[in-house]
Amino acid sequence: MKHTTRSEAVEAALRKFPKARRIAVENATMGQEDSMIFRMNLEQDRACYNWNAETMGAINYVMRNSSAREEVLA
Repeated sequence: MKHTTRSEAVEAALRKFPKARRIAVENATMGQEDSMIFRMNLEQDRACYNWNAETMGAINYVMRNSSAREEVLA
């Protein structure tokens, strides 16, 4: 389901992935476009901060189901 705002997508992701780390999900998806560079940096962050699978799932959910880039450019 495509959410109209990133905030809505974050809240939906946190409901779907209850063990996800809220701050990690919010920060990782702030103003990011889903690109190869973003994915490479995301993997480095995952390793550095020891994010769990639910946190990664929530981040991916937000990137797939929000208009994060459109909010930044507006």
